[in-house]
Amino acid sequence: MAMHPFQRVMVHKGSAASYRTTNSIVMPHDLEAHQQKQHSWDHDYIRKGTEEYRDFWKFFERYQRFQSIQKTEKYCGELDQEALKGHKLSDLPKDYDPRYRINISILSKDMEHLVSRHNRDSRDRKKYGHRSRECETVPKNRLIEFRMAVLHFLDFTQKQGFMKLAKMQKERSNLPIFQYQDKIVEMVRKHQVVVVAGDTGCGKSTQVPQYLLAAGLSHIACTQPRRIACISLAKRVGIESLNQYGSQVGYQIRFESTRSTATKIIFLTEGLLLRQIQHETELLQYQVLIIDEVHERHLHSDFLLGVLKRLLSLRQDMKIILMSATINIKLFSKYFDGAPVVQVPGRLFPIQVIYQPIPQDEANSKSEKLDPRPYLRVMQAIDHKYPPEERGDLLIFLSGVTEITTILEAAQTYATHTRRWIVLPLHSTLSIAEQDKVFDMAPAGVRKCIISTNIAETSVTIDGVRFVLDSGKCCLEKQSSIRI
Repeated sequence: MAMHPFQRVMVHKGSAASYRTTNSIVMPHDLEAHQQKQHSWDHDYIRKGTEEYRDFWKFFERYQRFQSIQKTEKYCGELDQEALKGHKLSDLPKDYDPRYRINISILSKDMEHLVSRHNRDSRDRKKYGHRSRECETVPKNRLIEFRMAVLHFLDFTQKQGFMKLAKMQKERSNLPIFQYQDKIVEMVRKHQVVVVAGDTGCGKSTQVPQYLLAAGLSHIACTQPRRIACISLAKRVGIESLNQYGSQVGYQIRFESTRSTATKIIFLTEGLLLRQIQHETELLQYQVLIIDEVHERHLHSDFLLGVLKRLLSLRQDMKIILMSATINIKLFSKYFDGAPVVQVPGRLFPIQVIYQPIPQDEANSKSEKLDPRPYLRVMQAIDHKYPPEERGDLLIFLSGVTEITTILEAAQTYATHTRRWIVLPLHSTLSIAEQDKVFDMAPAGVRKCIISTNIAETSVTIDGVRFVLDSGKCCLEKQSSIRI
């Protein structure tokens, strides 16, 4: 019989095996090597090296300290009797879900037999140089104590996960676009092309694909101008729709994809969709195409709109949705033969605008390199005005990678000196792993300083940003009017 994956947690080196207190669970140090020879775990519930694995051992250490304070002789006697009868946890989910595997057996009979056999073999190798048939077991109370700790951890993480999901569902219902759900679905059913003009923060990018999927539509493709937007939106929608990430909801960018045969919502870049049109003119693999951030007029987006307009005559069943926060409604509606428009208001928050004048000596500087001193003064002002315990990250908008590199070097020097900042760049040339760092939460007492191009303006949503610093500069593309 294969060992249950959770049983592997008990015997990792550097965890309970090496952690000793008065009431600690002492396990043999070489048991992991023995297990790896005898068993293989392809689908661990808690994988070694993951964040959940580290959280468990932190929880277990605290659990042991709590037990050492609370334990009495009477409690020790009742613990064994209760554990032998079976431990029941309250508020467990009635329906089985692969994301919440709580109703499982921990340290079952085959595991206890394995531990007993290993102890016997270790003793016999030392005493006789060979294995004996005699039996020496690990104390029953220690196996029971560890089993109880794992069950408590699972119960705790499950309740914590359910609370996060409940909070997320409440946030979804509070989004401005939630009131327009039925109207959007009805418009899509009646018309081939629909224009959704939703202000920033209304929730159109994450919610519209889910509304259409819930209404019975499938094979939905949502284009984004940038890779990081595809990945972050796919993760968010996957969590909100309670589908395991990479199955029904996925993303597809150049050289990377989580798409499968079960995928119903796919986020991909505009360039990749154009590449697919080259090989499949009618795009039969999609039923709905959502063109997000359509206001960003560049070569790929304009060419894609032209191709899609011709595609409508070939695919009468195709549905196209154009979405943007600052879209020219009349222009796009007229281009698609008077397509209906759904306008969704945004969600505004009170803001305070502060202008910081540049000193005369800095304004007269003739250096072509961007001066980082005004940006450092803003970081210093935040440190002086707001205590470290009061959370709030800083987002700086710059015009290009060269400017970001200049400010990044100066800000990192300041952060090293104060130890109160984590400075992170964000632009399209970074790797996916480096871009994902901006979504991580900073430790207590430390703020994030994200130095970004306009990639963070509309394509992604970064939680925790309280201060926004805009350089007031941007890169403009110019085309020569001279014809050769």
